Amino acid sequence: MIFDIIENLNKYVSLNPKIGNGLEKLNEVEIDYNKRFDFDGGYLFFQEGTTTHIDKGTFEAHRNYIDIQIVMDGSEYIAWAPTAQLVVDVEYNAEKDVVRLEGSPKTTMKINKGMAYICLPHDGHKALKYIDKATTYKKAVIKIEI
Repeated sequence: MIFDIIENLNKYVSLNPKIGNGLEKLNEVEIDYNKRFDFDGGYLFFQEGTTTHIDKGTFEAHRNYIDIQIVMDGSEYIAWAPTAQLVVDVEYNAEKDVVRLEGSPKTTMKINKGMAYICLPHDGHKALKYIDKATTYKKAVIKIEI
């Protein structure tokens, strides 16, 4: 998992050139929480809501997409653990490109407005969480084909 500020995301294009397409699309569209925006090599969408407690829910991981999650307003905590150290709770769903996993986080990090994180296939992640008090968030999620 990679944590950084939004302004540095273009430095990760060397991981996958399609990241540049996703960032370009993000800068072209107006926020619409009910729409998916496709681009060459992936798609993006926007989310808003209230975080849930870090002990609730499962980790998730993806096989066919890299997640780039960008907090545009508010904050969230993310829990992380390598998928190899987690146990499958719900088998991989190819249509949704997600496997649900159980286990303990190896670390947690607070992601504030202006920050982003990149989840690779080996990154089990539990997003949209809080530790002490629920928070609201607005974010963009960019899915990059591997």
